Amino acid sequence: MPTALRTARAGASFLDGLLVGTAVLLPLVTLALILSRAAGRGFRGIVGAGGERLAVLRVALWIGVAIPVLAALAALLKAVTHHRGLAGATFGVLGLAGVAAAALLTQRLVALGDRLAARGVKPWILAVAGAAIGVLPLVAAFAPLAASAGGDVDDGGAAVRAAIVDGAIALVATALVSSVDLSAAVGRVAGLAGVPLAALVLMTATARVESSPPLGQAVRAGGGLAATLFGALERWTDRDGDGMGSHFGGLDCDEGDPTRYHGAPDIPGDGIDQDCSESVPGDAPRPLLALAGAPAGASPAASAAPAAPAPAATAPAARDDRGAVVPAVLTRTTAPAGGSPGATTPAAAAPAAAPSPQRRPDILLVTLDTVRADHTSAYGYGRDTTPRLAELASRGVLFERAYAASSEMQRAISPLVTGRRLNRAARDRRAWPTLLPENDTLAERMKRAGYLTAAVSSFTWISRERGFAQGFDRFETVYGDAHPERDATGHLAVKKAVDVLADHAQRAEPVFLWLHLFDAHERYVAHPGIRFGSGRTAAYDGEIAYVDRQLGALLDAVAAGPRAGRTAILVHGTQGEGLGEHGTVGHGVELYEEVIRVPLVVALPGAAPGRYPHPVSTVDIAPTVLDLGGAEATAVEGSSLAAIAAGAERAPRGPVFARTARRSALVDGHLKLIVAHRKKRDRLFLFDLERDPRETRDLSGERPDDLARLREKLSAFESPAQ
Repeated sequence: MPTALRTARAGASFLDGLLVGTAVLLPLVTLALILSRAAGRGFRGIVGAGGERLAVLRVALWIGVAIPVLAALAALLKAVTHHRGLAGATFGVLGLAGVAAAALLTQRLVALGDRLAARGVKPWILAVAGAAIGVLPLVAAFAPLAASAGGDVDDGGAAVRAAIVDGAIALVATALVSSVDLSAAVGRVAGLAGVPLAALVLMTATARVESSPPLGQAVRAGGGLAATLFGALERWTDRDGDGMGSHFGGLDCDEGDPTRYHGAPDIPGDGIDQDCSESVPGDAPRPLLALAGAPAGASPAASAAPAAPAPAATAPAARDDRGAVVPAVLTRTTAPAGGSPGATTPAAAAPAAAPSPQRRPDILLVTLDTVRADHTSAYGYGRDTTPRLAELASRGVLFERAYAASSEMQRAISPLVTGRRLNRAARDRRAWPTLLPENDTLAERMKRAGYLTAAVSSFTWISRERGFAQGFDRFETVYGDAHPERDATGHLAVKKAVDVLADHAQRAEPVFLWLHLFDAHERYVAHPGIRFGSGRTAAYDGEIAYVDRQLGALLDAVAAGPRAGRTAILVHGTQGEGLGEHGTVGHGVELYEEVIRVPLVVALPGAAPGRYPHPVSTVDIAPTVLDLGGAEATAVEGSSLAAIAAGAERAPRGPVFARTARRSALVDGHLKLIVAHRKKRDRLFLFDLERDPRETRDLSGERPDDLARLREKLSAFESPAQ
C-alpha cells in the first residue's frame, strides 16, 4: 500500500504501484517468515513457552513495542547531542537497554493475555489487542516519516526514511499474519496455490515494469523498499559502466556503449542518439561555422572548443625585507598575435614599492565548510548562490580548479592548522583526532613573524581541547551559543570575527585571522529570505547562499574599517558534497569532483584580478599564508600560491593529491586517477575531465600508459602512514 500510494503520487497508476509493491514484498516476506519462525523458537525463553505461532506473535509484539522506544531515543539524541559519533555510541548502549526493557514489558503483556484467556476472554479479542499494541505505536512513530517520504526525487534522506517505514511495517505485519492458524482445508488450498500465485505476481510485475520505463521511474521516485531494490537491480544490470542500467527504471538505451545513456551530452548531426531521446532523425546539421577550418577527422566538439590560452609571461614576485609577497601591478592588455584576449599580464610599469615591515598585509582566511565549487555562482552555477564571493573574485584571483585535500573533514582541515596532511601531523588516533603540541602550527609561525593571531570556530571539533588553539592569541567559538548541526551559526561567527578586527584596528602589528563557517554542512536548515525550491539540492544551495551572506557581512566590515587597503583575503571550501552523483550523498568516502572540487579565491591589496585555470590544492593555502606574511615555512607541505595571486605566475603546477581512508586520487592536467584501496587488489579509475567532467566513463582499460604514469606519480604522495 505505501508503494502504491507513492507511485500514484509520482505519476503512475495506483494499481501498478500495488502490483509492484506486492511483487517486491513476496521474496522479502518469504525470507522474513523463515527468520521469524527461527526467532520464535529462539526467543521462547524471553517471551514464554507455547506453540510456534504463538511465539512468533509474541516476537512481533516485542518488535512493535521496541521500535517506538528506539525511535524516541534516536530523536532525543539528535536533539541534544553535538556529535554524531558520540550520539551513535550512546544510542547503541541505551538502545540495548531499551530493547531489554521492551522484552520485559512484552512478557508482562503476554502474561496478562494468558490470564485473560484463562478467564474466558475470546482469543480473537486478545489477538486484535496484541496487534493493536504492536502496530499502533509503530504507525505513530513512523507516520511523520511516511508523510515526508517519496515527495522529492533528490532527497536521499526521505528515500531512506520511506524504506525504514516499509521495512518496519512488513516485518511486524509478516510476523502477525504468520501467527494465524489456518483450517486444514484453507491450509491445503494455500499450500497448492501459494507458490504459483506468487510466481504469477512476480512475472506480471516484472513484465509490466520492463514494458513501461515510466512506471519504474515512478516507483524509484516514490522511495521505499521497492525503490531501494530497483536501484540496486538497475546498477547490477549496468554492464557498460556508464552509471545507468537499462532495466528496473533505468533509461540506458545501449548497454554496450558507455557514451549512450539518458542525460548524456548529444552531438548534433552525428546520427547517434547519445542521450537516448530518440531524436536522431531531427538532429540539426552541424553548424557550418563550427566546421569551417576544422582539420580532417576533427570532431565537432573539438572544432568548436576555443584554443587554450597561451600562458602569460612569468615575472618574479616582489617581496619586502621579511620576504612577504608584494603584489605586482597588473593591467588588462590586448593579447598579441596568437595570444589570448583579456589575458592578465604584468604591466610595463615597475612593481609597487615594497612596504615597510609594519605594513605587511593583514591576512583574513575564511573557510567555508562543505561548499562545492559548481554550486557557487562565482563558478557559473545557474542559481545565484554566492554573489558576494563572485564580487570578491572580480577583484582577486579565482582558482578555477582547486581541490580539497580530502572529502573527509578531518583530513581537509588539518593542513590549514598544521601545514601538513593529517597522516603526517602529530595527533592521537581517534577518528576525530586531537592535534598534539609537537606540531609547529601555522598560527605559531605567524606569531613568530610578528602577527597578532586570532581564530573563530563554528564546529565542536575545532576546539581548544582538540589542540586547535595552539599559537592563537585569541581563540573564539560559537558552538556553545547555537548547535552547529541544527541551528545557524554563521552570523554569530562573523560577529565575533568583526569584534576581533575592531579590537585590533589600532594596533601596529599585522593581523592573521582564521574564520571557520560551518553552516553548509548537513543538516540543512531554512533561512529567511533564501529559497531555491524544495528538496535536498535546493536546501543545500540555500545554506551556501546563507554562508555567502555572512561572508558579505564580513567583507563589508573589513571595507569599512581603517585597514581595508592592507588586508589580503583568502576564501576556500573545505570539501564538497555529493547530491546523488555516482550513487552517493554527503562526503567522506569518495573522491569524485563533486566532493573535492572547491571554491578558492585570493584577493591581495593592489593586485589585479584574474583567473588561474590549472589544478591547485587546499594544501597550498598554509604555505600561501606563510609566504604572504614572510613567515618561516620549512617542513610545510604544498606550494605557495602568492605569486599566482599577485599576477607574477601563470604556468601550471604539478599534480594535486587527495585522500580518504579507502580512496586516493591524483589530478594531473585534465586526467584524474582514483584508486579504491582493497585488501586483495586495488580498483583503478581513470577519467578525462576535459571530455568527461562528470566522470562517467572509466578509461583505465583504454589508456594503460596514462594509467601507469599517473599511478607512479600518485605513489610519490602516498606513504605507509596514510
